[in-house]
Amino acid sequence: MSNALCATSPLLQASDQVEHPLSDAPARTRQRKAILYVDHQNLTRECVSLQLSALLPSTDVVAIARLEEISSADEMSRFSAALVHKHAASCESSDFVAQLTRLSDLAPSLPVAILSDTDDPNDIVKAFKMGIRGYIPITLPIKHAAEAIRLVGSGGSYVPSSVLSLNSVRASAPSAPARKGNCVERFTPRQMEVLQRLWQGKQNKSIAYDLEMCESTVKVHIRHIMKKLNARNRTQVVLLTRSLSEEDGASIAS
Repeated sequence: MSNALCATSPLLQASDQVEHPLSDAPARTRQRKAILYVDHQNLTRECVSLQLSALLPSTDVVAIARLEEISSADEMSRFSAALVHKHAASCESSDFVAQLTRLSDLAPSLPVAILSDTDDPNDIVKAFKMGIRGYIPITLPIKHAAEAIRLVGSGGSYVPSSVLSLNSVRASAPSAPARKGNCVERFTPRQMEVLQRLWQGKQNKSIAYDLEMCESTVKVHIRHIMKKLNARNRTQVVLLTRSLSEEDGASIAS
């Protein structure tokens, strides 16, 4: 045993003294993707960032008070998404708009989600008109919020299902093809049944169970609906057709 210790100890000492600049360089350049969290309030900034770091262990969470702390677009290259906590402010408040403008200037293509103390439907519609990809009310459990942020960072959009079920939510995209008077495509009665369940925030498996059809058939109906609306995902389908749910539902299905 003593011989073994004598044999290994010089190696350990040597390795402690050796530096490998070439092998370390790639590690320094290969930064992990990260989420930028902007929150001007210290308490929530620290608490939310800690929770997100725990729930998204493969992603770094960088928390700052204001976007003025970032000086160049190069600093934004590592972020896959940004989360801006607006607290109870309106999406049209001057300070919030200023922060979004600076974020857009630094990283025009970076997907942005909002963390909000309110879930007013009109404010949500305004947020999506401004190009926001996710609206996360603080009433959402932190685990669900983390998944919503992950979805936005992967190129998706997030609108809470509780908001989608409210009658006051209306189509938000300026070029929405399904607005009243502009809907030249007509959905079949079966497609309308699928749409109604999309408005309720149901997933494909639940829709298939409700309508007694295969899940693959539900996916086909959704693809056809998306094609008619020129929508990229099911969230856009809901936003583009929500205004038709009561006023135009019967006429579209006829």
